[in-house]
Amino acid sequence: MGKIKKNMFKVNKHLLLVGLFLFSIQIFSQTTLDEVVVTANKTEQKLSQTGKVMIVLSDSVLQKYQGQTVAELLAKQAGFTIAGSNGPLGSNQELYLRGAGTGNTLILIDGVPVYDPSYINNGFDLNMLTVCECDRIEILKGSQSSLYGSDAVAGVINIFTKKGNSIKPISGSISTNAGSFGTFRNTLNLNGLTGKINYNFQYSNLVSKGFTAAFDQENKNFDKDGFKQNSFTGNVGIQATDKLNIRLKGLINGYKSDLDAGPFSDEKDYTSTQKLWLAGAGFDLKTTKGKLVFNYNIGENNRIYVDDSTSIAPTAFDKYNKSAFGGLTQFADLYWTNSLSKAFDLVVGADLRKADLEQTYVSYSSFGKYEAEPISPDSAKSNIYSLYATGLVKTKSFFLELGGRFNSHSIYGSNFTYSFSPSYLVNKNVKLFTNISSAFKAPSLYQLYSPYGNKDLKPEVTASQEFGFQLSSKNQKSSFRATYFDRNQKDVIFFQSLNDFPYGKYIYFDKQNDNGIEIEANSSIGKFNFWGNYTYLNGKITTKMAGKDTTFNNLFRRPKNQLNFGAGYQINGKMFVSASLKSVGERTDRFYNSATFSTENVAMAAYTLLDIYADYKFSKSIKAYVDLKNVTDKTYADSYGYSTKPFNFMVGVSLGF
Repeated sequence: MGKIKKNMFKVNKHLLLVGLFLFSIQIFSQTTLDEVVVTANKTEQKLSQTGKVMIVLSDSVLQKYQGQTVAELLAKQAGFTIAGSNGPLGSNQELYLRGAGTGNTLILIDGVPVYDPSYINNGFDLNMLTVCECDRIEILKGSQSSLYGSDAVAGVINIFTKKGNSIKPISGSISTNAGSFGTFRNTLNLNGLTGKINYNFQYSNLVSKGFTAAFDQENKNFDKDGFKQNSFTGNVGIQATDKLNIRLKGLINGYKSDLDAGPFSDEKDYTSTQKLWLAGAGFDLKTTKGKLVFNYNIGENNRIYVDDSTSIAPTAFDKYNKSAFGGLTQFADLYWTNSLSKAFDLVVGADLRKADLEQTYVSYSSFGKYEAEPISPDSAKSNIYSLYATGLVKTKSFFLELGGRFNSHSIYGSNFTYSFSPSYLVNKNVKLFTNISSAFKAPSLYQLYSPYGNKDLKPEVTASQEFGFQLSSKNQKSSFRATYFDRNQKDVIFFQSLNDFPYGKYIYFDKQNDNGIEIEANSSIGKFNFWGNYTYLNGKITTKMAGKDTTFNNLFRRPKNQLNFGAGYQINGKMFVSASLKSVGERTDRFYNSATFSTENVAMAAYTLLDIYADYKFSKSIKAYVDLKNVTDKTYADSYGYSTKPFNFMVGVSLGF
């Protein structure tokens, strides 16, 4: 604890004062614990009955962010840093939660894991979803592998897509949005209820002329990097009997974006084409004291990068190159939730993840054609079979969750994870909690089967702990939570450069430790509502050098101090206005210096952004909004050498029918 106190003295004093202000709000009005969630333990549960740390973004919240991307929305939450969320549409989205590296936060769509097996880190492209397709988002923090398996190291983000909620045979909405950088988005939604069948179908088209992704440091008139996207989502529910509900779903998304050559480097004819399709089915069967749930999902990701020959930089090695990546994923999950008594619930289940990888590369230069040996899905594949169980003890004031998972991987063998989460209600409005758990991240298919692959890799293993308290007000309109977290990760996979072909190999020998404090608050007072969060983050990575442990900072692109604060006012029954501030502290980035042929660190300056939002309801079915971002036109960077949005806006109108 002495180490924590020492680090806290280094916190930027202005951010700390605002963090204390957030606390002062709650001295006079406190928090709700009655929110019902499902992600904590795969069963409906009040937040007061779980010790796990969760953020819930309900539909009423999402309605205020219809002009933003999912990445922009997540970046406003405590503990999140998303490099690329402020760049042009189609930018690479690097999600860091509580300091963990990319790929260490598991993304779920309607409770099912989604990821791209062709990525080195096994991550999911957040460009594939927009806020207008989301009905609710539940964020579960901490190591959650005992319930959700691989990649749930820093947390889980469960994105619920829109379902049919109308009682009419057909209803829906049409919306159109326009804004800066020649951006236009049109959306058509249809939903309804026919007999025992409810449905929701939505199509969205998004185009943007964009702006240069690479920062134009010397005013060389870099070209704009545009973006075009089409997306379709569909959900069908069939109430076959009073006890059996059948679910069908589908998602098809594709976009094309222009790319640049790298930091400060323009590129006129470099493009990326990304495609994703998902299809799934499942059922919920009510039993005497619980529910049996089954999910099956299959999906495919395809990414194609083409650097054409219409514009060739003087320093370019080749005249043309094309790389293609693809991966097929399958997921099946069967679990049973059962209330054995008033004081004890049990969740038991089994799941299967399967994935394969396909990769090709070809280029043309003055030396002729070069074609890399392709990676075939027939050989580059893996699967994980898992059994898991969680017991939930519930009394009037004490709650305990104890869980475990056994995993069997087709390459590295087996491993086990655990979770222990007790919490205590001091009274109806005060909760104390702690979580002690482990997690793992299986090596990706690229790390196993690429030219640099190593089939001897074992999973990265994590032990984490967190503790804190949460307050609730009697009127359930305010909240305050303070959390300390600490995560130790060993056998972190590392790319080691070699002097001989293939000039590199994935190995594991690093250790990583991240810890910090999160403060979150919100309060509703009359027609006003306030919300805010503050994150202090500290991290290090330990590597063996010359037989000795050497420690480095590992928080590249991740600030030690970060603050979000907002205030809204419901002027009348029709008009709402709000303003929000985002303050990001200093951080360090890395870049390859072609002049010195080495990777160097560079300091990134702190920045603060101001956003303003307003919406107006002309009637129950007609609504208009305006979203102004970076109102002060601040120039800043999230990634060294890349651009971020200057002052920009989106306006939109929606019509329900």
